[in-house]
Amino acid sequence: MDSLNTSTQTQFIYYWLDGYWITDKEEADLMDSINAFGSLHQVAELPLYANIDEEVRRLLKQVA
Repeated sequence: MDSLNTSTQTQFIYYWLDGYWITDKEEADLMDSINAFGSLHQVAELPLYANIDEEVRRLLKQVA
């Protein structure tokens, strides 16, 4: 009997209040260290197949 793989593959994205996002944590930390976007990055865990632009817009609406 095969076991079902119920885990969902996810990715972390790092985004700022202006809507810019990246997937590299080290780069996100660097951008924060030079205050590149006027805010610190936020982190979201999304499914690999997610539309990241759409998800970031949705997340930013929750903050507003």
